[in-house]
Amino acid sequence: MIPFRRRVTGLLEVLIGLGLMVGFIPPSTLLDLNPSPFFAIVLYGAWVAGAWVGLAAGGLAAAIYLILLTENASYPIEVFGTFLISDPKHYLTPMFLMIGGYVFGELRMQWERRLARLQDQANISHQEAAKAAARLQQAEAMLGELQGRVLGQTATIKRLYGIAQSLNVLSVDQILLELMGVLTDLLQVEQASIYRLEESQLYARLSVRVGQPEWANSLAVKDHELVGRVVREGRLLTFADSAPGDAPIYLVPIFRASRTYALIAIHRLPLAKITMDTKELLAILAQWAGDSLERATSYEQASKAEATFPDSRVLRKKYFKEQCALEEERSKRYGIPFVLLELGVRTTLPDAQVPSVLTDRLKGAIRAFDMVMYEPEVQRCSILLPTLEADWAEQVAERILSRLDGSGLNVELLDARMTCRQEESSLPMREGVVMS
Repeated sequence: MIPFRRRVTGLLEVLIGLGLMVGFIPPSTLLDLNPSPFFAIVLYGAWVAGAWVGLAAGGLAAAIYLILLTENASYPIEVFGTFLISDPKHYLTPMFLMIGGYVFGELRMQWERRLARLQDQANISHQEAAKAAARLQQAEAMLGELQGRVLGQTATIKRLYGIAQSLNVLSVDQILLELMGVLTDLLQVEQASIYRLEESQLYARLSVRVGQPEWANSLAVKDHELVGRVVREGRLLTFADSAPGDAPIYLVPIFRASRTYALIAIHRLPLAKITMDTKELLAILAQWAGDSLERATSYEQASKAEATFPDSRVLRKKYFKEQCALEEERSKRYGIPFVLLELGVRTTLPDAQVPSVLTDRLKGAIRAFDMVMYEPEVQRCSILLPTLEADWAEQVAERILSRLDGSGLNVELLDARMTCRQEESSLPMREGVVMS
């Protein structure tokens, strides 16, 4: 629709145009020209201001036309009617001015109405297009989410398969090593430890650790209230189940058939991960790892029977090297320290008796999970001390050497190598010891 202000402006323009036309164009010219010049003003007013302004412009132009016509003919007003109908040009021109103004203005109004309808339809189309675009974007988002779920399921299956493969080995230490990798991957643990139960579940020995140590590397189950409780009860404990203090967030036993093989102590992890789902996940992983540890423990016990010398706990070279490789990997991945001592054994005893003598002499000098190897062909004894910190390494080496002196053995410390958080250093040699 044409605004009211535009109609008023158009009417004023018509008045100005008629005034200029009458003032500057001779009346004879305005009356003699055919079609009349007044049509230009009327049609302009009708176009810019609509039908009613066009009709008003036509009426004004018709009135001016008749006034000019009367003055030019000099007829008395009494016979004006006779004069008006005497010639069709006298009444048809004013009539056409009014009719033309209204009709042309109405055409303009219809054009405006049609344009407004088209604009409304265009707005509706734009709104529908915007809604359609929003629906399309939502559909694309849903499609992307659906594809992500499908791909996520594939990735989850691959991850579960990788976890199964990593835990399906016949080495207890390797299983615990890979289990920590699983916890780091799935839960992003920041501080956690996995302890392996030794000597009929009397001691817990650190196997893998992430972050700064919270507990000692070796724990006596009977002296540690929380560890003893989780071993006795055989269930997962949380920080809510224990007294405030240094209790971990989760303490998970890995057991099978009433035997606890290992413990997972998680001291720090992201706050968003402390949920019931995490607790259920830890229970599932513990059950999964328990099955693997049962097989691996049985295999290790059977292998140790063949890997040790008769009537001793001294290992043969092949099995000992496998354990050293595990300690190297544990140290590189998680910074777990260990000490490896190389001892030269000079003796007149038969080679078959040396392992049993070493076993007897080392009782009380090394821990239950420390490993001893003897190579008869080169008369060399190696001792692997897992989780031993640098501060105690020299004292342990001195104690071992003092225990081995005598009983037909002449021991020389050939090499002492300590690996602690991927840094290697040599232990200081005591005075009088020969080093190769």
